Amino acid sequence: MSTVERDVDVYLDEDGNAAVARVVERTQLRLEDLFQDGELRLWEDTAGWSGFLRKETDDGDVVYYSVNRLEDGSSEEWIRKVRCGEKAVRDGIQKHIKDPEAGEAGQFVRRCSPP
Repeated sequence: MSTVERDVDVYLDEDGNAAVARVVERTQLRLEDLFQDGELRLWEDTAGWSGFLRKETDDGDVVYYSVNRLEDGSSEEWIRKVRCGEKAVRDGIQKHIKDPEAGEAGQFVRRCSPP
């Protein structure tokens, strides 16, 4: 789900025969079901994936890990698995959405691509 706000300002030149329009759009995206089986895969290919893990502890707290996983068919191993906070997850999602290689719309791997 997304919403778009648009602001338009128009300026006429001194003789009123030309105009400059400044259009600013703000889009708000709601990304549902980010974590599937505790995994948020931001990038994935045949060699593995990278993103975040979300785990619930026995006392109900949520713990996040920044991860890079190798899955080359013969083995599955963590190249990197570092505990991080919620801010790192938010920053990772933001960076992914802004990444031009992700189509500037956030081509998430699992069911959370903005329209």
